[in-house]
Amino acid sequence: MIEHVLNDADTIQGLAVLYNVKWQDIADYNQLEYPYTMTSRQAYYELFAGGYIKISRDQVQQALTIYAGSQFVTEQDAQGIQKQYELTEDATLAAGLAEGYFYVRCTTAGSFGNAIAGSIIGIGSIQSNISYGQLTITNPDPFSNGKDAKVRLTGQVIYIDDSDQITQQPSVSYIQELAGTDLLFTPDGDLIDDGSGDWDSVSGSENIQQSANNRLVTRRGSLTQHPTYGSRLHELIGIAQAPYVKKLIELDVIETLLDDERIESVVVNFIEVTQTSIYVDITITAAGTESQLQTTVAA
Repeated sequence: MIEHVLNDADTIQGLAVLYNVKWQDIADYNQLEYPYTMTSRQAYYELFAGGYIKISRDQVQQALTIYAGSQFVTEQDAQGIQKQYELTEDATLAAGLAEGYFYVRCTTAGSFGNAIAGSIIGIGSIQSNISYGQLTITNPDPFSNGKDAKVRLTGQVIYIDDSDQITQQPSVSYIQELAGTDLLFTPDGDLIDDGSGDWDSVSGSENIQQSANNRLVTRRGSLTQHPTYGSRLHELIGIAQAPYVKKLIELDVIETLLDDERIESVVVNFIEVTQTSIYVDITITAAGTESQLQTTVAA
């Protein structure tokens, strides 16, 4: 079990990528609903019940400032519960007889903070510039904008169940899902009859191998709708056998294959260059796994 403390940049999709799990599993495990995560600032405007309270005081000679964060409470209900509301900005009452309307919000998110008119009558904890004396507190209008949402907020913990993460040997079903299915081709690019009147297909790790072969033998720029698909190996056939040629081949092979999002890494094991062909032996690691696939390509 992983405990992740949310920051403002976290999203449930981002956490899924970070911990290599499905975002739906994170949502289900934490019993979350859209939008799943919220910043504290978002929650401030969308989840917390709030409204204006009226503060009145007797005549005095000096202006009173009540500082943001000061708290006011409702009367206790039948279960002995009091709801708390905090002042969001400093509130100033002028000298003399004075009253004013000031915005407060519940200290607890959700519909719990909704309150009927006139229920906020008490003082919880107040910080002020002078002794505040006798104050009269009330909310003339009800608070009804608190919303219940099954989300996690910035600073709260979200739990990642990593017990089903891919281990050293991923399941066959994962490889099948990752690699997908495609038509089966011969090394010359011809389709193959499956013997039942249809074209044969290839899936799983074999499809990744076939896809790698296709990318390497296709000249980059030859497909007008996919100008970046393919390799530049054809440009290296028949040139003088300078020491750097094999390094150029290795770099092109790696660059070409890493364009396939199903491939995590590529290792070039062996390169042979003739006047008319290039033979490359490579080991491919499938994305999100440690499953290695070995293939030899002739370009």
